Amino acid sequence: GMVVSTDSLASAAGLEILRAGGNAVDAAIATSFALAVVNPEAGNIGGGGFMVARLADDTRFALDYREEAPTRATADMYVDAQGNLTDRGVRGHLASGVPGTVAGMAAAHERYGTMEWSRLLEPAIRLARDGFEIAERHHSSISGNVEDLSPYPASAAAFLRDGEAPAIGTNFAQPDLARTLQAIADSGASVFYYGWIADSLAAEMERGGGLIDRPSLAAYEAKWREPVVANYRGWQVLSMPPASSGGVTLTQILNIVEGFDLAGAGWHSADAIHIAVEAMRRGYADRNYFLGDTDFVDVPLERLTSEAYADSLRASIAMDSASDSETFNRVPLSTAPVESENTTHFSVIDAAGNAVAVTTTLNSGFGSGVVVRLSLIHI
Repeated sequence: GMVVSTDSLASAAGLEILRAGGNAVDAAIATSFALAVVNPEAGNIGGGGFMVARLADDTRFALDYREEAPTRATADMYVDAQGNLTDRGVRGHLASGVPGTVAGMAAAHERYGTMEWSRLLEPAIRLARDGFEIAERHHSSISGNVEDLSPYPASAAAFLRDGEAPAIGTNFAQPDLARTLQAIADSGASVFYYGWIADSLAAEMERGGGLIDRPSLAAYEAKWREPVVANYRGWQVLSMPPASSGGVTLTQILNIVEGFDLAGAGWHSADAIHIAVEAMRRGYADRNYFLGDTDFVDVPLERLTSEAYADSLRASIAMDSASDSETFNRVPLSTAPVESENTTHFSVIDAAGNAVAVTTTLNSGFGSGVVVRLSLIHI
């Protein structure tokens, strides 16, 4: 088998489970929890993600465990009195959504896991309790977010040392996170959404003006969805459906590109790059305009992923010039947000041929910046 993630320690956690006899889903769960320890800018238990899998028996599934708006959220909570967008949706307690990661991992384990739940969290618990050596990537990640972490005492205590990122080569332990992970290992997802962890999270939100409360946590459920399927030059590609935008956008791009002779154009030739770029521009223009959470937004999935629609987009590509963005962008370029560099992806395959792909995120680097203070009475 193989585990590929952004951090060797997280990959080793998944590999440990594979060697112990777990399947790819088991290893993905272990890797995800380990990333919450060693890659805190994106790995998490306080965020969410997507899982896509094809198992050896040809079972295919997509699991949506992205964060949800708290039950008390309002449409204008992120704008000022004049209707202008503020930064309240990026940093601080109000920016926090109801976390889905723990529920998602529990749902995947219940349906497709083979090893004991508590065993899957052991690598992450060790990393948090005993610590790990800070490498350049860890130091760079934390140091680049000192300004966002410093305003919150629990965040500064968890990640900073004398107001700065831990030095390269030093040991970095997270005892509160270790205790939290141990509780999840011992009691399952229920302690996170109904127990003392939920109490701690709701209390932190109340202190800081956030909206996540006990009813919001208790109402959270991960959602099973059908993967988006693309057929590209004889290969079948499975990817994540909305609320993720990735699968639809990828399918649309592949459908456009398939109508060109890429091999004839030559690897990395000007024509091949031009084709890819023009296909991507159209795919991402539609992503920005059409895609959203299908529980709330009417997304024309069949049309966007159809060959006929790809044919129409392909016909608008000229090989001797770049397209004018305004001809296919439905969202004015002046209002399009700049996308930040965050989120992490990992992939697992086991000896039986089960394959799992996971994208997990806090939305922006270190999410809201807020670390929850634990309710000491429960520890």
